[in-house]
Amino acid sequence: MNKEEVYENIKNTLTANGIIIEEIQHKEVHTTDDSKKERAAQAWTDGIGSKNLVFHAKGKFYLVVTTAEKEIKARKFKKEFGTKDIRFAYQEELTEHTGCEIGSIPPFGYLNEELPIFVDNEIFSYSYFMFNPAINTKSIRIKTEDLKKIYMTIKNPVKFFTITEDGIELEELGK
Repeated sequence: MNKEEVYENIKNTLTANGIIIEEIQHKEVHTTDDSKKERAAQAWTDGIGSKNLVFHAKGKFYLVVTTAEKEIKARKFKKEFGTKDIRFAYQEELTEHTGCEIGSIPPFGYLNEELPIFVDNEIFSYSYFMFNPAINTKSIRIKTEDLKKIYMTIKNPVKFFTITEDGIELEELGK
């Protein structure tokens, strides 16, 4: 699995769901701030950028999808991941399990359909969601209602979450 295959899977998923997208090419980005600057330079200011983090806990990997501005504390997920020993996945692990590099991890599109995805409900308070589609010189923007539609159709286990003082509250997807 490599980033081009993930990119093609993303495009195929969008097409299969009849989702209209906007896509731009830009300078290589490695952080959410880099992405925000490149998108703003092309007048992409309507919507929220993504932050997609892969955590490792008890030998398993988990994708957490949130907004670019939000800080996610791994300890909030200790109950869901079954341990308090949670860390970010290393680059080698990301490449092996997702085909992606740090800075271009997408919110869906993985050939690994076993990767659990946890999606922040806050995303859906915005009109548009912007993300790097496994390639750090591209950005895609879709309506957030379309993002929810995608999560209803992919095979990965998906749960929506809301952060609370004590941890997170989960909402299962009725697929």
